[in-house]
Amino acid sequence: MKKLLVFQHILREHPSNIAEYARDRGVTLDVIGLWKSEPIPDVALYDGLIVLGGPMGVYEEYTGKNEELSAIQKHIGTVPMLGICLGAQLLAHALGAKVYPHTVDGKRIKEVGYYTVRQTPEGKNSSLFKDLPEQMKVLQWHGDTFDIPEGAIHTAMTPTCKNQAFSKGNTYGLQFHVEATPEMIATWVERDSEWTHTDFDLDEERILREAEETAPLMKAQCYKLLDNFLS
Repeated sequence: MKKLLVFQHILREHPSNIAEYARDRGVTLDVIGLWKSEPIPDVALYDGLIVLGGPMGVYEEYTGKNEELSAIQKHIGTVPMLGICLGAQLLAHALGAKVYPHTVDGKRIKEVGYYTVRQTPEGKNSSLFKDLPEQMKVLQWHGDTFDIPEGAIHTAMTPTCKNQAFSKGNTYGLQFHVEATPEMIATWVERDSEWTHTDFDLDEERILREAEETAPLMKAQCYKLLDNFLS
């Protein structure tokens, strides 16, 4: 039986689709609540590590950050790792890349809502994207971005934010979300309202409608990505 370890930063950004995948596939899922200062087990005992998102920035301090980064840096390159949103930024940081607020022409630019990400020419050969369409509709919920780490492959992009995904060996970073369900997104819309309406005009009704309409697609894409990650 496969075993996955998950680093969760805050209560409202939980595994969701990933947890459903684990139940359906018979995968053991151990979730560490970093905001509760739960101890991190030996990452080497797992078939993979998934690092979830959160509203904080890599350049900020938060509960569990030092322990989390220490575990990532110790095992990166040996244990397969998948970072989602903040998780991708943390993996990029651990690989020596810069993480910073996303701006265009000096203006802060956020991606919030449903966007189409496109695989780069190199991304078409990525094992993580095997059997997935070249263009995928995904959920975005971020205001930061990362540089592609040295020696890594830039695998996906959007016109709004170029660096959407990277891979380096068995380490994968996704700026976008694959785990979020309509229920989770409704909580984000409510709890992150002040953030989403700063420098961004969010159509809340539209995003909630799209969350319901795209839920089966989001789940299927998540399952395929995780199948590829664990293969």
